[in-house]
Amino acid sequence: MSLSLNSLIRLALSRLKFGYRPLAAAVSALAGLMLLIAPSFAQAAELKVCAVPQLYQAVNYLKDHAPVKFKPVFGTANELYARIANAPGNNTRRVCDVLLSSDERLPISLIRSQKALGSSMKAFARAPLVLWSADPTLFKGHDPRALFAQQKIKSLAIADSSLTPVGYASRQAVRTSGFNTSYLKDKTYRSEHEYQVYSMVSSGNVQAGFVTLPLITSIKHRIPGSFYIVPRSRHSDIQYYGVLLMQSSKLRAAQLLLTYIIDDPRAHRVFTTFGFAPIAPEE
Repeated sequence: MSLSLNSLIRLALSRLKFGYRPLAAAVSALAGLMLLIAPSFAQAAELKVCAVPQLYQAVNYLKDHAPVKFKPVFGTANELYARIANAPGNNTRRVCDVLLSSDERLPISLIRSQKALGSSMKAFARAPLVLWSADPTLFKGHDPRALFAQQKIKSLAIADSSLTPVGYASRQAVRTSGFNTSYLKDKTYRSEHEYQVYSMVSSGNVQAGFVTLPLITSIKHRIPGSFYIVPRSRHSDIQYYGVLLMQSSKLRAAQLLLTYIIDDPRAHRVFTTFGFAPIAPEE
């Protein structure tokens, strides 16, 4: 992919008109596929992996290091749902073989519509929540509770809690962390997605906002501005899920790739490098 992350986010922001209905459900996990058979798939036809923009850095790295070659296709969760659900002739194999999503609603929607394999769905990483500012000094060595108490944060961006896991976790963080934001009643800006929060803060139009760490981690593993990592105990996990598309013509290779992403420590290290964190409980 030749697009930069900023270009990708701008593209994502222009395509938020698509929507899908959230569905709550639980599905069984994919049984492990032994990686000893990896060489037999390495030369197979290239897979297509649909992924949300937060995975841009990690997925582009993995495409050159995974046991299966694949082509990444990026889009917002809403856009990916629209592409798959409205595939010409209901033929999803032309869209993607594997889907990597920033929450469970997209894969569950596809499972319910019999476009994705329910037994393959599993969480593979979580995204730490951060309070971020483009100002490199705002959160450097400063407790956000004190900054809010002293009214030094002049404006705040937050995703809608009813639309995304990031928004829901952000609302929890404000409540459980003792952040006094009541004085910002007219300076709190709510958005549909964290991409919009990112845009408002990175442009300097809003002083601070809640986003996930992978969204602001650069290809050089540097984070612009300053940030505060919200402790995991103060909000629900923001988990990322993988699922196989039922119509894939390369299902065995797709299973191998998804198993690698979910179970292989080498893949886990890649995700950690680009701002993600393990699913396992912290000790």
